[in-house]
Amino acid sequence: MLSAIGAAALGMAAGERISDLQWLAVLAIAGVLLLLAIWPRLPKETPVTARTTVELGTFFAALFVVAMVQLLRTQVVLAGAISRRSGVDAASGDMLGNPRLALGELRVKRGTIRDRAGAVLAESVPESDGATYRRVVPDLAAAEVVGYFSPLLYGASALEQAYDDQLSGRGGPGSWRRALDDLLGRPRQGLDLQVSLDLGMQRMAHELLMGRPGGVVLLDARTGAVLAMATAPGVDPNVLDTVSNDGRAAAQAAWAGYVADDFAPLLLRPTQGAWPPGSTFKVITAAAAIDQGLTDPAAGYEDVGELVVDGHIIPENNRPDETREVWTFTEALGWSLNVVFAQVGLQLGGDALRRGAESWGFGAEIPFDLPVTPSQVSGDPSFLDNPVAVAETAFGQGELLATTLQMALVAAGIANGGTVMRPWLVESMALPDGAEAWRVSPSVWRRPVRPETAAAVAGMMEWAVTEGGILGGAVPGYVSGGKTGTAETGEGEPTHGWYIGFAGDDARMLAVGVTVERGGSGSLAAMPIGQQMLAAALNGGLG
Repeated sequence: MLSAIGAAALGMAAGERISDLQWLAVLAIAGVLLLLAIWPRLPKETPVTARTTVELGTFFAALFVVAMVQLLRTQVVLAGAISRRSGVDAASGDMLGNPRLALGELRVKRGTIRDRAGAVLAESVPESDGATYRRVVPDLAAAEVVGYFSPLLYGASALEQAYDDQLSGRGGPGSWRRALDDLLGRPRQGLDLQVSLDLGMQRMAHELLMGRPGGVVLLDARTGAVLAMATAPGVDPNVLDTVSNDGRAAAQAAWAGYVADDFAPLLLRPTQGAWPPGSTFKVITAAAAIDQGLTDPAAGYEDVGELVVDGHIIPENNRPDETREVWTFTEALGWSLNVVFAQVGLQLGGDALRRGAESWGFGAEIPFDLPVTPSQVSGDPSFLDNPVAVAETAFGQGELLATTLQMALVAAGIANGGTVMRPWLVESMALPDGAEAWRVSPSVWRRPVRPETAAAVAGMMEWAVTEGGILGGAVPGYVSGGKTGTAETGEGEPTHGWYIGFAGDDARMLAVGVTVERGGSGSLAAMPIGQQMLAAALNGGLG
């Protein structure tokens, strides 16, 4: 009996975290356990008719209890979640859900979203009827992070979706005040959000991307605050929100255009897009090898222009001086020498290389306000059993895929002494009367390497921008370091340009990640964006 109750209770507690099919399986198991517990032990001499009657009665009693448990889950435990369930019509893109709830949402004054300096990023503006509100995003520079809110058609995205309960006033801090408002018949209002974004830096990121598909992430390395997160191309949330049928056609036309666009403007690239990181991954390889004591920044490596691994030739195209054959590990990072990093990868071996990447978060979900696509070391766990695959992965190719946010966190972790802070967007929440209801507490996400290792790799990245191959990456007046990446996408196809870097001083340390899809070399396409973002933020660009 206790086993049956326990199984049902666990299933109830899981709520929406388990699927309906999984719940039915749990319910069936609980039903069988209940039936076994209450099954009658009748004397052998009991007449067949009486035995059958009792056993059937027991079976139907157990079935009744199971039905009651299912009803309890549906009508009580998941009542709110079921009423808010929604989907999208595959043919039209229309939002499918409870129409009464959708119309009700239009009568709620959702909370205002502001940037770190108080600039409005999204707000609810009353319509002429005085009973409904339209969601307005006054500056599209932060639209990709704020997201759209379209209850009658397309639902919500980004922060509008992730913090829907708080913005709509259904959940979050201050529940006692909401209960009092409901009791007194007051209209529901949502919580206001203040986020870590800087609207000015958002605008700058868009200006530097110049509409090219890509993403930019600017972080405070010591707190995890996301100061800028830009994607291109993007969407206009204002055109997708319609409070009546009058604007429905325009919203549907805009949505159809976004869906058909080959550049996928609905994709938040810094968190949802994953691409080969190219030579920016060399920072991870270097950190893993140094952390395990296999090498150090001053160690020498031979690079004569190519390396043969199991019959496969790895060419070297980055040597600045073809008459030299021995390079320090620092110079190898600064000039992005693939042959040297292939050798270091082979020193590490496939298992250690994978563990090194996973220590930075590859293969795991990044705990963030918005969903993040996990970065991967390889699609097949056995891929790194092959020495050629190990060599190529070590310098940034192979089957590697990474998000811009993931690689920005690598730069932040190096700059922050080997500690990666949990990235965050929402800094605080306030009740409708302005009283603060919640404030973020920065926390550590990972410690992938020892502080000494981080200092060594940081020194190598500093050399890269002051004496190596990416001199333009230095930020004058500050300690700065960086690493470019140029990721191959296929024979004859343009490469992805990458840059990760950091800059700062004792007062503040910032990190950046930039991806320009099919934009060419990292030095030309991505590095100038990263360098200018860091320089502007440190020299008064933050509001």
